[in-house]
Amino acid sequence: MQTRGFRRMMSRIELLSIVAFGLASGLGGQIAIGQSPDPELVDLIQAHNRERAARALPPLAFNAKLEEAARVQARDMAEHVKLSHEGSDGSTPSQRIERQGYHFLRVGENVAEGPKTVEEVMRIWMNSPHHRENILGDFTEIGAAVATSKDGNPYWCVDFGTPLPVLDPDRASAELVRALNLERAKHSLPAFVVDARLEAAARRHARSMAAQGAFRQKDDDGLGPLERVEKEGYRFERLGVAVASGQPSPQEVVTTWLKDPSNREDLLGPSREVGVGYAATEKGIPFWCAIFGQPAR
Repeated sequence: MQTRGFRRMMSRIELLSIVAFGLASGLGGQIAIGQSPDPELVDLIQAHNRERAARALPPLAFNAKLEEAARVQARDMAEHVKLSHEGSDGSTPSQRIERQGYHFLRVGENVAEGPKTVEEVMRIWMNSPHHRENILGDFTEIGAAVATSKDGNPYWCVDFGTPLPVLDPDRASAELVRALNLERAKHSLPAFVVDARLEAAARRHARSMAAQGAFRQKDDDGLGPLERVEKEGYRFERLGVAVASGQPSPQEVVTTWLKDPSNREDLLGPSREVGVGYAATEKGIPFWCAIFGQPAR
């Protein structure tokens, strides 16, 4: 996880820069911007999207879970008359967002104290490099809130997010095979052929890891993926297995495996057959498994 330090501005604004994660899960429901109950918040979101449109960036979709996380912090700051990304309960922005059931690839937060209008807070944020980085950042969804303290001081909070994609297991497995074969083609190697026994073992192991939310050497029956392949009657000269967790796309899985010497050897080695499995935890954290085989002659 990467974070950038907080900055105290003369205008009493702070931001949490992008918090990027290799895992996560579950897609928060999208709601049309027009369904936000507060017209001022609609204006604020639209102001963000105007800034993005001016730079040919896609608009941010309103998300009710992000809005609720932003509302929690805005009210907390107003109640305690304190500008901060840390909640009075010690929570971080990512923790507050997760509490709303939003599971993500990355999140970010901008907060401000004092500006009276959308135009004023946007002008201040856009003139601050790190706030601007969030507004124009690699996010797809947004939620916003403003709360007023007893002395009439507004506290603004905007939460940005990119949710983990929800993948169909069959399609994800097929796409990973394609990604593996594209990489082999770059090295003039023959494409992998999918073997049903390898695939069944890989899928079972991926589901086992996802069920526990952790890498496992053996499944619930006490068998590792290679032991299960043997039990299924697959006769081989060579077997290899690679696992990954947190990568949201097949291409990112391949990139990760290529960086590991043993996985790279399996991916670009003499094995001719493959089986791939994908599964996700209840929170949407992806787990991947590939079994590479060279059948016995």
